[in-house]
Amino acid sequence: STAWVPSPTAGCLHSIHYHRVNVVQRQMQLAMRPAAKIEMLLEPPLLKSKLDAKAIAEELKESAQSILGYVVRWIDMGVGCSKVPDLSNVGLMEDRATLRISSQLLANWMHHGLITEKQIKDSFVEMAKVVDQQNSSDKAYRPMSGNTDTNIAFQAALKLVFDGKRVPNGYTEFTLHEARRQAKAAVSSRL
Repeated sequence: STAWVPSPTAGCLHSIHYHRVNVVQRQMQLAMRPAAKIEMLLEPPLLKSKLDAKAIAEELKESAQSILGYVVRWIDMGVGCSKVPDLSNVGLMEDRATLRISSQLLANWMHHGLITEKQIKDSFVEMAKVVDQQNSSDKAYRPMSGNTDTNIAFQAALKLVFDGKRVPNGYTEFTLHEARRQAKAAVSSRL
């Protein structure tokens, strides 16, 4: 199933938060502040200064790694909510919402010329090796890095970024479901 499964760790952290914070008191504090002007709420966050090449490269790698880490498990294994290690090997909860954010960020950056299609492809190839290593102890995992040109999950991950501008609202479902059907058909054909 690709249903969302809540993380026990996240559930524990969430409940601990309520023991450390007086929620009623905090809500009263928030209620006392002046209301935000609607214009401020509707103002899109714009980049105030130019990002340096190092910051762009780091964000590209982080996003590529998280996209690949989630997509490969969704497509190849049917896991809809995954604990995906980041580049520091800290396990983060990834789901279609976080996938949408990461893929749209890269699509947006490509659209605005901060990164190129080649940079994206190169980063995805590099990060596929990282994701393969992070999943090396999982016997059900099928590596991507040896066959990125034909690997269904890898190609779907790239498609999410490259089609990000054209897909309504950046939805990931179309690409994920089609790739999952292809992966299941490929496995069935080998049986």
